[in-house]
Amino acid sequence: MIFLADNLWFPPLNVIHHFRELERQRKIVPGSEIYRKAAECYIVAISLMGIMKTLNREFWMQLVSDDEGSPDVRTGCYEKKIRDNDFAVQDVEVVTFDEHTSETNLIDFLMNTKLARKKSYDDQTTILCHVHRPILVPPYAELQKALAEKNLATHAPIIIIGKSDPAKEMYSMAQIYPTVDLVATFDLAQECLRHPKRRVLRLKRSGKSTIEVMSTPDEKHYPFEKLGLV
Repeated sequence: MIFLADNLWFPPLNVIHHFRELERQRKIVPGSEIYRKAAECYIVAISLMGIMKTLNREFWMQLVSDDEGSPDVRTGCYEKKIRDNDFAVQDVEVVTFDEHTSETNLIDFLMNTKLARKKSYDDQTTILCHVHRPILVPPYAELQKALAEKNLATHAPIIIIGKSDPAKEMYSMAQIYPTVDLVATFDLAQECLRHPKRRVLRLKRSGKSTIEVMSTPDEKHYPFEKLGLV
């Protein structure tokens, strides 16, 4: 992996908890730019809960500073295909399909936003589309076929996620491009209870070019501190 300057990685549960605390304390309010950035991180954390349920693997994440421009969030997990302690990183770009969106269907929306010709994402960037308005989502296979017919220049994975019950914390998600994958429906509250509280990871490169992990019980860093929020 490319070793990043930011070596702190947070469990999705940690991100979900802190986002809700910031909302409860009204340190962030809808409509502000800082709320949008924090909410993007929050929906990535929710999607990771679904991915962890599907793959039965643990993931961590970090908010990316505006200084980098892109991506919005990075996620990481342990891979054992190359080295026993390899930490694989995936960039995530978030886009929200909500009531303010002028497009009426997901494909047009994606083509006019993250899949617009002026955009360019490599295969190591996941596009996460948060469906935040009441619509009838077509079958995933139909969405995949529609995107494949666009002859997109990118093979970046595209994942959609949204509530499947407006009154409950039930979410449905799936990767719809380049193939249909990671299909999951899950109760967020139940998934949060199922995962034990994990410590923040602090990664460092050892003298043998492998990755060492330090996890300290008194870690005082917070997932939204890059936004000035603790």
